[in-house]
Amino acid sequence: MASINNYLFVTTVKKDVVAYLQEGKGEKAIVFVHGNLAGAIWWKKVLKYIPVGYKAYALDLPGNGQTPETGKRHTMEYLAEFLYDFVTSLKLSSFYLVGHSMGGGIAQLFTIMYGQMVKKLIIVNSMPMDGFPLLNGYGLDKLQSIMDNKDILRMALTAVLGRLADTEMYEEVICNAAKASKQVVLEQPLTMCEANWSERIHLITCPTLSIHAEEDYFVPKEINLKTAHAIRNCTILLMKNTGHSPMIEAPREFTKIIMDFIEKG
Repeated sequence: MASINNYLFVTTVKKDVVAYLQEGKGEKAIVFVHGNLAGAIWWKKVLKYIPVGYKAYALDLPGNGQTPETGKRHTMEYLAEFLYDFVTSLKLSSFYLVGHSMGGGIAQLFTIMYGQMVKKLIIVNSMPMDGFPLLNGYGLDKLQSIMDNKDILRMALTAVLGRLADTEMYEEVICNAAKASKQVVLEQPLTMCEANWSERIHLITCPTLSIHAEEDYFVPKEINLKTAHAIRNCTILLMKNTGHSPMIEAPREFTKIIMDFIEKG
């Protein structure tokens, strides 16, 4: 295990190198999963607000940030398995799981597959249980232009950064996304469209919090709530004055919301 550029690197069970951020020294663990064209840095402010008693982890998924590609197709099932290999390599057997956007889909699927490991599940402006067809309309040409032209990438990300006022963080997010692999840019939108675990959503039985930001114009409220209503033990919270990415738009408020849910008896 080595430290570089504020990251820790760990080799998973399948020999893949995973870059991740880590904060805290507590016995209770929280794992954060980012969305499409994102990375661990999207959680870095939240990690700073995690209270004493918790250890928090945020990983870069394959082809994002400082985690290299693995050569595997980026299906949601594969990314859930990748997450399993990551937490297993850290010897985490029980933890709280938080996923944003595409990461919310990965977190749902992980909980379906490995529910015994998840104490509580939190999904944030999550992709729905039956796929995200809105991304299908982009087409390969537009996705290719996002990969080839940083100005177009900037415009695409601005649409999901909502009220982010921190210009330094904004530029860091843009630079991080510009490093994304070809698979991330061209393949993940397709696999999000193909995904569907609606017939297995009942297998999520742990306490769940679904957060939807009222100013999220990327993931429609109705499809977000449809998934939340299908989860047995799910609390729905509508977060005001934030858009698609509340963890970087309002990190202190967002962290308080998730910690209130985690610490609730």
